[in-house]
Amino acid sequence: VVEWAYGQDQELVNGLQYYNRHPQSLGHPYLHEGLVHQGSVNIRGKLYTGLWLRYDIHDQHVEVEYRTMGGADNQVILVNDRISYFIIGSSYFERLELEGGQPRFYQVLGKDPMVWYIHWERNLVPKSGDVRFIEEYTSPKRTYLLKLNGTVHPFSSKKSFVQLFPKSIQKDLKKLIKSNHISIRSASPEQLELFIMAAGKLINGGSP
Repeated sequence: VVEWAYGQDQELVNGLQYYNRHPQSLGHPYLHEGLVHQGSVNIRGKLYTGLWLRYDIHDQHVEVEYRTMGGADNQVILVNDRISYFIIGSSYFERLELEGGQPRFYQVLGKDPMVWYIHWERNLVPKSGDVRFIEEYTSPKRTYLLKLNGTVHPFSSKKSFVQLFPKSIQKDLKKLIKSNHISIRSASPEQLELFIMAAGKLINGGSP
């Protein structure tokens, strides 16, 4: 767990005490397997590293597990408004206002001139036939945004993605998607990272 010294840093641990808000729900609300993962978080410009984090994509918050000065393990829900970005494992997330309304957490893939933003969610749906649970978490759902040459666009399918690009490279993009066996709706972030690198070469006038 986090070094106990973090227990003295109120900027990090001054959040809500964690507790299970949905005890009669099957499954878990997290992006990954429900386990804590090593990572880091930037809070009001200060970077905290060597943390153990979980990202709750139902309630949209980040949890940190740390050891208190008394030696006890504790979990705190970080205050969203104070977070500028966080990293869990190899996944990088920023808190951004891209679609109007309130800022949200987005996983960020790629770099200019083409950046993908993925917003992740799990929903709760009613469950019947099991007296232990009244509802269950869905699989992770994603929504996409693409920043292309400084402008942000929503897309949800191969067709709507390709249409964001100049017609001169749309055919090559379709071939690239097919050759890399990319499913826009279900590809892993690792697969998308590799695709983004290859597509970036097309945008810059080269071959993938």
